[in-house]
Amino acid sequence: MQKSLLVSVSLLAVLGAHAASAQEAVDEEIVITGQRAQQQRSIEEKREALGIMDVAAADEIGQLPDKNVAEVIERLPGVGVQYDQGEGRYVAVRGVPSDLNGYTLNGFEIGNPDGGTRKLPLDIISGQLLNRVEVSKVKTADLIGQGIGGTINLVPQTAFDFEKPFTLSANAQVGYQELRKSDQPIRGDITVGGRFGADEQFGILLGASYSDRTYTSYGIYPDDWNPEAAAVAGAPARGAVPTNIKFTDYRLKRERIGVSGSLDWRGDSTDLYLRGVYSKFTEDEYRQRYRLDFSNITWDANGLTGRAATSEQRSDLRLEYKEKSILAFMAGGTTRIGEDWTIDYGAARIHNEVIEPNESWQFRGNPGAVAVDFTDKLYTAAPVNGPLAPAALGFRTYTAQDESGEEDTWQFRADLKRTLAFGNDSFVKAGGNVRLTDKSFDGRNDSYGRGTAPNRFTLAGLSGDDVNVKMGGGLSYFLTPSIDSDLIRAYTDGKLGGPQFVLNESTSLSNATLSDFSLDEDVYAGYAMANLDFGAIAVTAGLRVERTKLGISGFLLQDGVVTATSGTRKYTNWLPSLVVRITPSDDTVFRIAYSRSIGRPQYSDLSPGGTVDLSDEGELSVSTGNPALKPYAADALDATAEWYFAPGGILSFGAFAKFIKDPIFSQSYTITDGTFGGVTYDRIYFTQTLNADEGDIVGLEAAYQQQFSFLPGLLSGFGVNLNLTLVDANLKNPDRGTTNFPEQSKLLWGAQLFYQKGIVEASVAYHHTGRALLSVGNVAYNDQFNDDLRRLDAKVAIDVTPNVRVFAEGQNLTDEPTRQYQGGVRNWVTQNERYGRTFYAGVSLRW
Repeated sequence: MQKSLLVSVSLLAVLGAHAASAQEAVDEEIVITGQRAQQQRSIEEKREALGIMDVAAADEIGQLPDKNVAEVIERLPGVGVQYDQGEGRYVAVRGVPSDLNGYTLNGFEIGNPDGGTRKLPLDIISGQLLNRVEVSKVKTADLIGQGIGGTINLVPQTAFDFEKPFTLSANAQVGYQELRKSDQPIRGDITVGGRFGADEQFGILLGASYSDRTYTSYGIYPDDWNPEAAAVAGAPARGAVPTNIKFTDYRLKRERIGVSGSLDWRGDSTDLYLRGVYSKFTEDEYRQRYRLDFSNITWDANGLTGRAATSEQRSDLRLEYKEKSILAFMAGGTTRIGEDWTIDYGAARIHNEVIEPNESWQFRGNPGAVAVDFTDKLYTAAPVNGPLAPAALGFRTYTAQDESGEEDTWQFRADLKRTLAFGNDSFVKAGGNVRLTDKSFDGRNDSYGRGTAPNRFTLAGLSGDDVNVKMGGGLSYFLTPSIDSDLIRAYTDGKLGGPQFVLNESTSLSNATLSDFSLDEDVYAGYAMANLDFGAIAVTAGLRVERTKLGISGFLLQDGVVTATSGTRKYTNWLPSLVVRITPSDDTVFRIAYSRSIGRPQYSDLSPGGTVDLSDEGELSVSTGNPALKPYAADALDATAEWYFAPGGILSFGAFAKFIKDPIFSQSYTITDGTFGGVTYDRIYFTQTLNADEGDIVGLEAAYQQQFSFLPGLLSGFGVNLNLTLVDANLKNPDRGTTNFPEQSKLLWGAQLFYQKGIVEASVAYHHTGRALLSVGNVAYNDQFNDDLRRLDAKVAIDVTPNVRVFAEGQNLTDEPTRQYQGGVRNWVTQNERYGRTFYAGVSLRW
């Protein structure tokens, strides 16, 4: 597949070379609009960038059937996406985990509403309110230091982005999801604004978007494949045995609300702006699950079928609500002093918030012997005597979670630029910025167990309808009995803490303590850089320095006693960068670059909170985070060759290498005759996040795009976009040796065929994200992986009038599930979620 794609790129490039002159002639006579124009703009911004950048422009965001920003930039070279419930969420760039990216809005750091991590869930943000998304893979000194993989900058729309003084656009669409027959998804957005004043010096633009994706998904989730247990239990054909099978009926309502506004003034020497963005993502989840645990399997001769002697059946219901929001206000401007001096300045206030209440119930019983059949990759297991009836399933646990987090950030920046007298774009530039962040997270999860024998109850009278869990390919599982959500909520009401729902005080205290933290993180940055244009060669050199001051507090839990604890950390990072651009002709650009960037530790890894346990022998066990962690630091080398052979056409190749120091792991070590909390112990066993040694990532990228307007007749409407990324990485883990980086796919490739001619615009897009390590286990067979993910989407639009367009689109047309597996063995399945196909039809109005 890799070779064939590269051959295709080469052949199409030859075709583009023969067509370039004809393309230029055509472009002199007509005005390019629609997706062709936006593709040309994206390519031009990539070409003019000082560093290495890829761009998705506004109409590209609208023309592809993507549900959020993560799926938009998945189409760019080197970008991989983790999906959640069939929707893109987290983005890895060039094999670097998403928590090591930088995320900015109009150049200001967004922060993160998502608890203790730095990886921004990009499904929060609707792409329809943006002008473009920029992915900077090699940054110059004026960009933030955070972002080992890259910096993802979201650029809002303004009234000056449109050709005409007044603009009004609206889109509305309704969908159909094949696994759900009711409550079908809807989406819509509207943008209105314009320029006014004697010289159109004022601009105002307002936008709003809304989507409701109510849908159903089905999944199977085995756990804990163990080759050691297999050796004891017999001779399974797969070489390992899972401990259970779980299958699930998910019913979700995902709602996304976005509002944006911009007010601009452009004067003779000063431009000013005011921007605001609000985005809220909510998820209301109903999850019904059937679980069957089994052990001690006696295998048949084929090693595929057998019988388990001991088992347990569980019915679970979880009702969960999540709400994440981002509210950002930005103000700033540009002042020109004479012909040579420019001052840029700005300030931002960003508030992020998450709330996540949920509750769950579990019932258990013993169904006796279990028959297992591993003939199919998605194996089956069922009680020999059939599943238990509701009256045979006794209540076991109830949990009530209430988590919340807030993040408030002030940011200020100023840049001074002096144009130099030689070359087309020579300048020197210096500036600084300040980020002041306050972040807190409060977790609570009260746990209740069953009472004494006289006070116990069963699922009888509380069960709901059975569910046929359809996994595709004719494979189904029967979920029975289910738990009726209305009946169980009514039964639970008023009984918590009573004889039937007994509070587990130790577990509840632990849950309410260990994840809590509060921090202040202040970053002070300054930089100086120069861009020297010598004609065919241009050099951009710069140095950035960032000073980080951290104060963080948490809680230690020892013998049921909660003690506040805190830590501080100050560190300075020097971040040089050098980019050499060579342009031997108007249509070729070569770039060679060196840069250094950082990735700050996760908030949960920094928290000093944790547990302290003293054994009867006087030995202490301590498990905590570590405020003294150093950030990841990466030195990167990049080289690219770009050929802009026609308007809207590009053939590019790139190579990159990143050498990463101070990666972070959870490590265990022992101190003899050590001191903790002012007390000396014979032996202290620590489990703590620490910096390890190093890692490296190397890779190749290739991209090809062309609009075939030189072809005759209807064929002139076609175009193609191909990209390929190959990545290899090594991370030295002190406990495990060398592993891959989490989220790093060795192979990423995409292909898009698009068409624009007359009243028709259409596209078909395919993207392949290769398998990737998700998490490193204590031993190799406990490593968790994402399997290959393939997406096929399509969209077609027809202009009924110059102002009215109707369109239809299809998502996940191959009904591709998301899969996870364990231990590097792809048939040790730990997840297979099916979402089905989704179709939309809609209308778009534009003036």
